Amino acid sequence: MNEAKSETPLFNDFTPVNAQTWEERIRKDLREASYHSLLWQTDEGITVKPFYTRQDLPENLVSRPDDFPFVRTTKARDNQWDNVQTIYVRRESQPSIDKAATALERGATGIHFILKEPVDFDFGYLFSKPFMRGASISFTFPVSPETYLEQYLKSAKENNYDLTLLRGFIQFEPIDDEPFHLPAYACIPPMLDLVKDAPNLYPIAISGQQFSNRGSLLTQEIALVLSAAVSVIENCEKHNIAPEKVISRMQFHVTAGTNYFFEIAKLRALRLLWSAIVSSYGLHGEIAGRLRIHVSTSRWFQTVFDPHVNLLRGTTQAMSAVLGGCDSLSIAPFDQLYKTPDDFSERISRNISVILKEEAYLDKAIDPAAGSYYLESLTKEIAEKAWECFQLLESKGGFKKSLESEFIAAEIKKITEQKFKALTNREHILVGTNKYPNANEKVDFDPERLMQSKYYDTNRAAYPFEIMRLASEMHFQKRKKKARALIAVIGTKLNEHLHASFAKEFFECANFDTHVYHFENVEDAAATLQNNDSKIIVLSGSEEQYQHFTAEFTGNLKGKPQKPVLILAATPQHMETEMTAKGFDQYIFQGCDIGTLVDCVQKKVLLEDEPLD
Repeated sequence: MNEAKSETPLFNDFTPVNAQTWEERIRKDLREASYHSLLWQTDEGITVKPFYTRQDLPENLVSRPDDFPFVRTTKARDNQWDNVQTIYVRRESQPSIDKAATALERGATGIHFILKEPVDFDFGYLFSKPFMRGASISFTFPVSPETYLEQYLKSAKENNYDLTLLRGFIQFEPIDDEPFHLPAYACIPPMLDLVKDAPNLYPIAISGQQFSNRGSLLTQEIALVLSAAVSVIENCEKHNIAPEKVISRMQFHVTAGTNYFFEIAKLRALRLLWSAIVSSYGLHGEIAGRLRIHVSTSRWFQTVFDPHVNLLRGTTQAMSAVLGGCDSLSIAPFDQLYKTPDDFSERISRNISVILKEEAYLDKAIDPAAGSYYLESLTKEIAEKAWECFQLLESKGGFKKSLESEFIAAEIKKITEQKFKALTNREHILVGTNKYPNANEKVDFDPERLMQSKYYDTNRAAYPFEIMRLASEMHFQKRKKKARALIAVIGTKLNEHLHASFAKEFFECANFDTHVYHFENVEDAAATLQNNDSKIIVLSGSEEQYQHFTAEFTGNLKGKPQKPVLILAATPQHMETEMTAKGFDQYIFQGCDIGTLVDCVQKKVLLEDEPLD
């Protein structure tokens, strides 16, 4: 039977529908509502429409995988990826190698050893493990990556290991207090020389995860990776190393976040822009196909509380990475934020990849996003936004100067502040953290010890909410009852109820014993609250009532040593100075500075020597 031409309609009885017709029908169905109410804008500045048509497809779509510019990957037969388990090495390496061997026996196809300290790694012991042969073995070194690499290759030769069979990457992540780091420029030339006989070992791993794990936009992550890669190429050119030699040995390490379709399009856009950069050096398109992309699930979205939700996040993040065409994937254990992962959590994270292959068959289809009006359009828009960001970095002198001048840190800080505000307003939701908390959750770790641990990651979306919850848990474990917050609503106006509702959800998410009381007037509220022993009191009412309330209640408490924390559920605007002078400690409203609020509550209540009653 002859194949039908692509132009032949599948359903001849239906008239083709264009975008204008769809929009007209939507406007009609919406009646009084505006069509623009269906549009939403992402943090990246991309406007997402309610529907997409053929008219949204970019020009010059790549028809087949393995075609330049490799938007659809270089995979020609299937969509295989390495299931990489991350193993942290902090002291002796042999127990970590034993764990790696077990992981490879149980479904992993690769290992990523991350040395958190300058450990003497026993490479000989590594090569003595039969399961290591043929697996993808990668390393992140904190110092002297070229020295470690030399020892690794020397040990391989001593164990009669064929260097052409070595697979993996080498990444540099120094131990210092700096939020972000530069590539190991001085180490790259000798490392390139060391791996000349190991064609599948990538000694230049460009890290984008250091930015995305701290809250950068995905377009920023792409731009920063590309800018860092260009800076490495330019530095190597100064040492008379041809760009082709550098480009052919590069790997990118990025993360997968929770914005599912955007993360699929991110990897496609990254390959598209990388191909453009490679072409700018006058190199053949095929060399861009040497690029390998390693993806790890983002720490930015992980949470300490309700941690099993991290399993769901990890699954959707893994799916987006796989459908986007990653070459290797690491899925973090759901409990890694608050303890050393155990066998169960490591097995579950490892098996997510196994299920996506063995039961969901995602390894069978290459780039299933191809041809989707939405995803093809999204790939183009993400690429354009990322390219604008890349050009901005280049105008600032490139990656190295932008990092040293703290321009990059300032740009990411600006974004994270916006994200924290969106989380406070619940425009962005972290399930179990800023909405839908598990009130009956019982923690199996020491909250005080976690807060004091140097390994507790404070650079995550959930951190401001978690720090309140951890302090509340400390109180609960010491006093066997929850810290108490009282919310007093005076009057019946809508705004008063909205502010009170927001405050109630905030303190419930922090695991406070939260109560809402309604009063008809200020006198009733003041009379009741005078004898109340709650340590946190939130007042919601009109501006006139605030003034009256201070005379009836707040003024009498100003000098008392056991004064509760008084919080005004309102936007301060012009009355901030006056209300502070009259005894209010903080404000709470949608869009408030949650960091300041958390600090206030912690300092005055949760961390006082005298515990809450």
